[in-house]
Amino acid sequence: MRNKFFIKNPLQLILLTAGVSFVLMLLLYGTVRLEDKIENKMLQLSTSDVFSIAKNNAQSIEYVLKGSSNYIEDIKQQVRLQDNIENHLKILMTKNIKYAYLLYRDKKGVFRFLADASKPSEKAVLNQKFDIDNEEWIQIYENKEPQIIRHTVLHELSITYLVPILYEDQVQLILAIDFSIKKVEDINQIISVMKNGILGIIFVTTLFLIILIIQTVRYSAVKKSAFIDKLTNVYNRNYLQESEDFINLNDYILATLDIDHFKKVNDMYGHDVGDKILKQVANTILLTVRNKEDIIIRYGGEEFLILAKVTRDEHVSALNVIERIFRNIQENRFYISKKDYIDVTVSIGVNLVPQKSRTFSEAFKLADIALYNAKNKGRNTIEIYDEHEDISSSCLSINEIKEAMEANRVVCFYQAIVDTHTQAISHYEALLRIIDTNSEVVTPDKILPVIQGTFILRNITKCVLDICYKRLLEDSTVQINVNLNPQDIINESILSILKQYATDKNIANRLGLELIETEDIITCSDAKENLLMLKNLGYKIFIDDFGSGYSNFIYLTEIKTDYIKIDGNIIKKILEDRTSYLLVKSIVNFAKEANIKVIAEYVSSEEIWDKIKALGIEYSQGYHFSIPAAFDTKESKKRVD
Repeated sequence: MRNKFFIKNPLQLILLTAGVSFVLMLLLYGTVRLEDKIENKMLQLSTSDVFSIAKNNAQSIEYVLKGSSNYIEDIKQQVRLQDNIENHLKILMTKNIKYAYLLYRDKKGVFRFLADASKPSEKAVLNQKFDIDNEEWIQIYENKEPQIIRHTVLHELSITYLVPILYEDQVQLILAIDFSIKKVEDINQIISVMKNGILGIIFVTTLFLIILIIQTVRYSAVKKSAFIDKLTNVYNRNYLQESEDFINLNDYILATLDIDHFKKVNDMYGHDVGDKILKQVANTILLTVRNKEDIIIRYGGEEFLILAKVTRDEHVSALNVIERIFRNIQENRFYISKKDYIDVTVSIGVNLVPQKSRTFSEAFKLADIALYNAKNKGRNTIEIYDEHEDISSSCLSINEIKEAMEANRVVCFYQAIVDTHTQAISHYEALLRIIDTNSEVVTPDKILPVIQGTFILRNITKCVLDICYKRLLEDSTVQINVNLNPQDIINESILSILKQYATDKNIANRLGLELIETEDIITCSDAKENLLMLKNLGYKIFIDDFGSGYSNFIYLTEIKTDYIKIDGNIIKKILEDRTSYLLVKSIVNFAKEANIKVIAEYVSSEEIWDKIKALGIEYSQGYHFSIPAAFDTKESKKRVD
């Protein structure tokens, strides 16, 4: 099994985008912190000397006031003392120190000037009120230590530095200087660009994340709609194709379920009733399985795939789910109208060990083989695939079929189709055979169940067509019919081969195309158009097993059918079953009116031969006339006169 590719889960992309956004936000935070650290370092380098000088200056002022018992009153009253202090303050004035002044706090708590070293035009007068803008001015009276007050300025680092002058361990005066330096412009610019860039990326990423979340929600809704079968409300074939490579086969057992004789329901009651039954069967399954554990997929018309979750490495609980589904369908009433209902049964094939297969497709095929075996045993049963059972040894594996194709061991046996009255051979039907490695002949019932629905079936059809084409080239008098399945009629590669054959003179009119009447053939417009196209190229159309399926008489005329082959199971009962006899008679009467030739299959005795002659059936096929054989060893079974 392949690992999940990243984009398969859009949630991972959302988480990655959110993670990138988080990293960018951390980077932005780190950039801001870096700016703060740079500012602090610049402050430390630029102010360390100034702070020392300011402290020394405060000590000088304190020395000038030595002997004074009241610093504030002495400065106020002594002009000479004021001038001396201002001269000390002027020493501090530099390019970066704009202001230096001495303050005191009056009894009302108002700060006032005692000295100011500013220019005369800016100088404060004695006792002029000074308005503070920070609580740290008050704190200096409590901690009695120098205080740094930083100011926010765009292109400068600006501080106010306060130095207390004490008297008897109490703060009497405050020496204040206003100090500023320009920030380093290059660093500041780089940091600003970084911040703006990161902010831009965060904005774009956030916008992308929002759009991604919206699109993921919308995509999930659309995808869910595309993966849900509108009729039955279970998963459809699209879901299976999308998910099969990501299903862990260790977690499930696989079961394939087919509604028994569903075609008869459609034939008898119509497709609307058939759809009702499908809905009810699907609903029964949904009500039986475990929510959020088991998976239900409708992969064909009346066929369902069930993946039952295995718990704690044991299969009992999962198998119980399958058995409950089987039992509930048996016991349920399926209504075809408000009052009328019919009983429905199903056949189920189970693969208990899908993890032993290399791919989901191979595991699915083994469940399908078990389903095929359940049908052969009479339907209405559960069949568990067992690699030790006879079916595994009698059916070829996919690899054995591939090897046979590569080694040219795919061959055709031929059975004659004769004129009912003269017994002259009219056509041959080519029948698929494989010669195994033990030189034994393997018949289609040991081949087709394994490759049904795979590309290998299409390749087998190509092999048979090639064999018959070469035989037609060898003998210009022989006519051969090949069996095609509904998918072949809409497959471009098969159609291309048939178109190519038709370019050869006297090939298309001798190569008959036999198809089983199915819902796919009847309802598919492409199939109808392709059949008409093949008719125009000269091919004859044979409807095989007629009477066992849909028996759509109108469709026969629409595709201009040349021959009807009445189902052998009806012909076998024509002597003792009056219903079978009347059905054959009505088919013959219709065919004569529609100018369609009739072939009776399974003509195995002279009594049956006599009966179909009496009904006016033109052609016959069966063991009474010949058995399938290769052309070079073909034996004819002589009629007993």
